[in-house]
Amino acid sequence: MSVPTTGRNKEHEPPAMVTAFYLRQTKHLPCLICFLTIFLMPNSLYAEDPEEAKLWLDKMARAIREQAYDGIFTYMRGSDLDTVRVVHSNRDGTEFERLVHLNGKAREIIRTGDRVVCHHADEDAADLNHGVPLGPFSRAFNENISALQDTYQFNLQGRDRVADRETVRLDINPKHTDRYGYRLWLDDQTGLLLQSRLVYQGRVLEVFQFSRVEIGGQIEPRELVSSIKDQSIEHELTLEVAREDSVNEDWRVKWVPVGFKRSIIRQKGVNGVLFTDGIATFTVIVEKRANSQLPNLATRMGGTVVISRSLRGSGQQITVVGELPIKTARRVAESVEPVIY
Repeated sequence: MSVPTTGRNKEHEPPAMVTAFYLRQTKHLPCLICFLTIFLMPNSLYAEDPEEAKLWLDKMARAIREQAYDGIFTYMRGSDLDTVRVVHSNRDGTEFERLVHLNGKAREIIRTGDRVVCHHADEDAADLNHGVPLGPFSRAFNENISALQDTYQFNLQGRDRVADRETVRLDINPKHTDRYGYRLWLDDQTGLLLQSRLVYQGRVLEVFQFSRVEIGGQIEPRELVSSIKDQSIEHELTLEVAREDSVNEDWRVKWVPVGFKRSIIRQKGVNGVLFTDGIATFTVIVEKRANSQLPNLATRMGGTVVISRSLRGSGQQITVVGELPIKTARRVAESVEPVIY
């Protein structure tokens, strides 16, 4: 089924803070897009060993956080293609990361621990509301993946080669049609994610892939500092996410897919809830409508869906954005209702 899309008229665009908010979930990654055809490498030694697959996923989660690496990756989502250099290190338990966009206007993302700052060249100052295409580097992958067997199946599918490094191929298949599946290629030595494909019902929606990467080398401190200096603009993209079971709200989400847990978003001007099943994430944001004529919106870019509609009887607009099939996102949006005290 085709997905309705909108033009670039700002009156029809989703709320301005939505993409900036989505950064935190897409640090993750990050994921973090349009994919290649999936090639299954037959290898019975791996295909029937889900426990071994889970060990590789845990290794991947540690590698993303703990390894030192310097590389260039491409991230394809729909018709968008980003080429990014990533430099990452971990010193005394604190992560340091620099992301340099190699195409388009100059933009760099600097992360120190949980603080994320975006640096723009001065001519790009008007474009401050955006997310960061980091795909599978999402922190959702850092959750306890072994606890997800009720909603996903994990299978190793043999070996391959990415960025001139030997890899292990791993599939994550959803048990229900209300979420996406993943194809992952992990570095054989360290477990670092070198390539991924986001898939839904046989279609490839997003692609992430390193073209060059060095793992385990010395990262000099100067490599983790922005090179955009003169007349630059910088702004912080960090959001505080608190895992709580309750919060004072004037609205509630009555339905989410099985396995998704909620977190409360705390940032001035943001009234939202994040949901994650440990791999995928999506957010629900409710805000006052600036324009009473704002139409309902349903659009998709790669695997990222945005659903926006009015909240009945409240003068507010609901926006659901994240890694969900559009039917699932629409059902989430339709389940949001005002709380009457």
